[in-house]
Amino acid sequence: SRASIVVLSKNYATSTWCLDELVLILQQRRECNHFVLPVFYGVEVTDIRNLKGNFDIQVKPSSKWTDDNVNKWRTALKQVADLAGHVLSGPETNFLREIVDTVYNKLDLKEVSLPLNIIGMAHHEKEINSWLGQSNLEFLVIYGMGGSGKSTLAKHIYDSNFRKFEYMSFLDLNNDLLKLQEQLLKDISWGTKTKIPCVSRVTRKIEKVLQMNRALIVLDDVTERSQLDALLGTGKINSQSKIIVTTRENTDKWFDQARWKCQRYEMKLLNDEESSQLLCLHAFGSKNPMVGFEEIVQRAIEYCEGNPMALMLLGSSLSMNDDIEIWVSRMRLWEREIDIRLQDILIRSYKSLTSDTVRDLFLHIACFFNGIDKDYVEKILEPNYLAKSGIQMLVDRGLLSVSTNKKLMMHRLLQEMGKDIVRKESIKLPGERSRVWLSTESFKILSRGTGSQKVEGLALDMHRLLLEEDFTVKVR
Repeated sequence: SRASIVVLSKNYATSTWCLDELVLILQQRRECNHFVLPVFYGVEVTDIRNLKGNFDIQVKPSSKWTDDNVNKWRTALKQVADLAGHVLSGPETNFLREIVDTVYNKLDLKEVSLPLNIIGMAHHEKEINSWLGQSNLEFLVIYGMGGSGKSTLAKHIYDSNFRKFEYMSFLDLNNDLLKLQEQLLKDISWGTKTKIPCVSRVTRKIEKVLQMNRALIVLDDVTERSQLDALLGTGKINSQSKIIVTTRENTDKWFDQARWKCQRYEMKLLNDEESSQLLCLHAFGSKNPMVGFEEIVQRAIEYCEGNPMALMLLGSSLSMNDDIEIWVSRMRLWEREIDIRLQDILIRSYKSLTSDTVRDLFLHIACFFNGIDKDYVEKILEPNYLAKSGIQMLVDRGLLSVSTNKKLMMHRLLQEMGKDIVRKESIKLPGERSRVWLSTESFKILSRGTGSQKVEGLALDMHRLLLEEDFTVKVR
């Protein structure tokens, strides 16, 4: 049992057996997060808290009525009186319905759906469990690129820690704000879902509950600080509560208030061994590739560059397929055109950029400057694209990184996503696109005069073209 209903009525204190049970129930509440619901039936809560009337415990001549036991019983009664419960008022049928609703809502585990074949969670769990044990840090921000496993990690932590908290709530922020508030208020307090027409009124109610109750809350895919303010308010949070935020944004300025302390946690991508295991689990049903598929699996791993979502999607698309030619064909397709499901996940960070100039800068780097010296790129693009501040914004959003030797590094999938955005400007006519990065297409545009005013950048490497036999024949 994960819950106990404690009924307090007249002459309750005369039963030593019931009092002993109450002591055990409260012990379970402390040690195992056992849910205890007091029901005050025909008695005043203050009488129980102050041990008056029928609850005035006096020592009686019996082996059970020792001073030690009486003190334990008194303490237990005071503790149960301080818990939120139900007091009989009105018809008993309505009273019973309220009790049933409360127990049903509380025992709803609020489970979240975890993907199958999770890989690489052990070291993340160890570090985050360390954070859970720190009472002075209420917030944990998990950040990283789209598809890196932020939500999966948050769900895993949520599911594995439900016994340690009185209240649990997991909210996907890609939903209506008022509905999210109502769901959060329902999850972290008792009773049925509350309908409140005003966002600010719900925020005030949530603030009061968060000050009292010990809760684990996950806010998944937060895009701006205002969402935190609307859901949690700006007041003090119970020191034993923990709030996990997943985001792709830079949150440095979100937690500048002294009363909100935060730890940032970067979601690292999978290494080659973990990538191979995840891909093979979804493709073959085991952690190892089928005999003869080792080389194509390695090619897939290099393409995905440790992104779990890409590995799962690619593996699932080839599930239990033992035809090597189909694998080769599918890899060519993925390398030529990014999977639409993966595109939808990755493009959210790009769309969240609030400046067209920074969006253009991202596309320029994706098409021309990946792996190029940062200072060199800034020198070329600064006048028109405000490259110095723009590059930092892209880094903050997880769309770009800078290596130790100051090279701009963009994940292959993000680069492919950027190129796909440009490619779709004109599927069949490269000269109608804003950027042309393939030397073969650039040469045709220049030699045939098929360009347009839409072209903002064009790459042409004649040395590389001349190394291609087919092209050499065409030039001659």
